Amino acid sequence: MNEIKFIPLIEPPTLKDENSELKPEGFPFTNQKEWDIYQKKEIEKNYSNFPEPIQSGIYQYNLFEISLDDMEKIIDLHIGDTDIEDSISLFGGYALSINSEIELFPQCCGLLEEIQLWKNILNENFTDFYLTECHPSPLITKRANEIIIICEDEYETFIPVSTQKEIRLNYNKTVVAFNLLLKELEIYSNNLNKLSEKFKVDNLANIIIWGKE
Repeated sequence: MNEIKFIPLIEPPTLKDENSELKPEGFPFTNQKEWDIYQKKEIEKNYSNFPEPIQSGIYQYNLFEISLDDMEKIIDLHIGDTDIEDSISLFGGYALSINSEIELFPQCCGLLEEIQLWKNILNENFTDFYLTECHPSPLITKRANEIIIICEDEYETFIPVSTQKEIRLNYNKTVVAFNLLLKELEIYSNNLNKLSEKFKVDNLANIIIWGKE
């Protein structure tokens, strides 16, 4: 029996210095050891008690494992000089794990507010949709009692390159897993909103996680 899980992941911003320009050769997937060391140093320069990345060579981090102190720093760096009311949500998205193996990672430029797109699956007769903020963008469709995620793009390769071109999920189990994610996000949002006053907004989580309905 397949166990399906949604995992919220973010890509934390970091302040750069001269050493930040001394990047390892190649790419994280071709030179994982050196890139892992480089990324760890960059994270430690900016944050404290930060979790490990979700996987070697993929520098995305589980939202639920990040402390409020580090979230405050992340949000400060994320918004920069932008009025927070005009800010997009944090970069990242939602990984899909099947039997504890991640089959789909957030792609480049994905956002946490993609949760609003994922809500389409709560309608059992949903129309096919893309995760439009990220690229390449997977297509989510439904046939009979299966959700099928199509990971093909004419111009870009999905990361990691081992990503299956079709990911098939039992519809009912996927909805159960998604509803659990929604509950967990609500709990985390309530905690995150302890920082709302600091950022002079009524509901920080609506900006940083949920985006616009």
